[in-house]
Amino acid sequence: MFYTIEIKNLHENYALKMRATASSIAHQIVTAHMMEDGTLQKCLKEKPAEQCFGLEKEYQLGLFGEGNIPLHVSFPEPVDFTKTFYLENNSFYALDESSQKHLGIHTIVLKHTHSSSMIHSLRLQTVFYLFLSLAFATILGYVLAKQFLKPIQEEINHLDTFIKDSTHELNTPITAILMSISTLKNVEEKKLKRIELSAKRIATLYGNLSYMLLHDKQNEEKSDVDVKKLIEERIEYFMDLMASKRIDMTLKLNEKSLHVNEESLTKLIDNLLSNAIKYNRLNGSIEVTLDFEKLSVKDSGIGIESSKLGDITKRYKRANSDKGGFGIGLDIVNTICKTNDFKLVINSVEGKGTTFSVFF
Repeated sequence: MFYTIEIKNLHENYALKMRATASSIAHQIVTAHMMEDGTLQKCLKEKPAEQCFGLEKEYQLGLFGEGNIPLHVSFPEPVDFTKTFYLENNSFYALDESSQKHLGIHTIVLKHTHSSSMIHSLRLQTVFYLFLSLAFATILGYVLAKQFLKPIQEEINHLDTFIKDSTHELNTPITAILMSISTLKNVEEKKLKRIELSAKRIATLYGNLSYMLLHDKQNEEKSDVDVKKLIEERIEYFMDLMASKRIDMTLKLNEKSLHVNEESLTKLIDNLLSNAIKYNRLNGSIEVTLDFEKLSVKDSGIGIESSKLGDITKRYKRANSDKGGFGIGLDIVNTICKTNDFKLVINSVEGKGTTFSVFF
C-alpha cells in the first residue's frame, strides 16, 4: 500500500512538473514563430535541443513534426504517442501538442532520465519498512504469545512436578510388594505367581517413568559393563513372565564389554525383552544374540505394520493399542542409543515377528 501510494504521488508530482516544462517549451516555440525570430531555429541546428530551451540535466527532449516525424530527438527509444504522460523503463515521459505546428513542431516529448534512481530508492525504502514492520510484528507476537502461554506453562510445570513426585512415591510400595511376596504363606502357587508378575510389571513401568523423568542423561556415570552377564541377569528377572506365555528362549551370547552407564544399558535390555514378551504369541519364541558388533532380540510375535516403523520409536507411539503400555519403552531405547552413539535397526514382518538390533 505504501509503495502504491508513493508511486502514485510520484506520478502526479512529475506529471505536473513535466507538463509545465513542456508547456513552457511550446510557448517559446510559438513566440519564436510569431515574432519571426530565427535564433531558436539556428540553435536547434547547432546544439542539442535541451540547451536551446535551457533544460536541466535530468531532462531529454524530443521534437516531432506532423505524422510523428522526428525533427530533433535526444533519445533512441520509441515514444507512445497515444498517451500524454507515462512511465516506461523507469523513466517518465510527458507529451505536449500545444505548439500547434509552429516551426513545424507538432508534438513535444519530454523525458526525465533520473527517475530510475528515485524509484529504486523508493523500493529500498519500501523493503526497509516491510522488514521493520515484520520485526515489530514478530516482537509483538512473541511478547503477546509469552503472556498468553504463561498460565499454560505454569500448569505444565505443575503437572510435570506432580508426575515426578508421584513417580518417586511409587518406589516404596512397589519395593514392599516385591519383598513381601516371598513371605506369603498358605497362598496358591498360581495366585502367588500372578501377584509377582503384576508387581514386576508395575516395577518395570515405574523404572521407565523414573528413567524418563528423573534420570540425568547428560551427567550419567559410565563404567565397563559385562554385557553378557547383564543380559543373563535380566532374562532371569523376566523368566516368570515368559513362563506365563510359555515362550521358548534361545541365547547366543558371546563375551562383550561396553563402557556405558549400567542403569541405561539395563533399561535398554529390559525394554527390548519386555516388548518381545508383550507382543509375542502363546508358545512363541525369543532369540537373543550378542556378538562383538551388536545385540539383537528377535521374537515370533505379531510384528509391526510397515507404515508404523518410522514412528515406533517416538514417545507415546505404539504398534498395537490392544497390548497396553504408554509407548515410552522404545523412546527410552532410542534415546539411550543416541546418547551412546549406538545404532538402532528394526526389521519386522507383520504377523511373523520383529527383530530389534542395537549396533555398538
